[in-house]
Amino acid sequence: MDIFKGKDPFLSKGYNSLMNALIFLADGFEMSEALVTFDILTRSHLIHPKLISISSSLEVTTSMGVAVKADNRLEDIRLDEFDMIILPGGKKGVENLASSKQVKDAIISFKEKGKDVHAICAAPSILGKLGYLDGKNYTCFPGFESGKGNYINTGVVTDGHLVTGHSMGYSMSFAEAIVALYYGEEEVNNIRKGTLGR
Repeated sequence: MDIFKGKDPFLSKGYNSLMNALIFLADGFEMSEALVTFDILTRSHLIHPKLISISSSLEVTTSMGVAVKADNRLEDIRLDEFDMIILPGGKKGVENLASSKQVKDAIISFKEKGKDVHAICAAPSILGKLGYLDGKNYTCFPGFESGKGNYINTGVVTDGHLVTGHSMGYSMSFAEAIVALYYGEEEVNNIRKGTLGR
């Protein structure tokens, strides 16, 4: 889903503190949690997201059986060119993310360098098992609580530089919270002018 051919819309708006985000896709991922997040971040003109397949194929199948073409494969990118990782949910998708050594190594590398990893639905469980939810407030899909954090049964939780989302129905709020974390509520309101038409 390469929508950035030709003139870079981010640079054309004159921002000089842009961020690059990785959205990891594994077979069985929850479509809305990945693609709505991709859409909202793109609309911010401040965070440049890329859809990244964790397998050897660019084509990744959602939990609903829809084939999505990723921008790149995890094995082909340079992690140091990106500022954050976003983990979408979907039970099978999260199982596949969690079983990937490349994904685990990428998360650990980012956290060791002080970079952020955000997650929604079942995906916060990956962070919990790695100890990154310890002492944090977080949310996730019920039944996927993990680690030694404080689970809150609500739509979206931001604790420091960690954003977690409850489930698919909060995909837009999750993405907006990521934008708000780095650029403030004013930028979220600018996005809503387009998404809500007011």
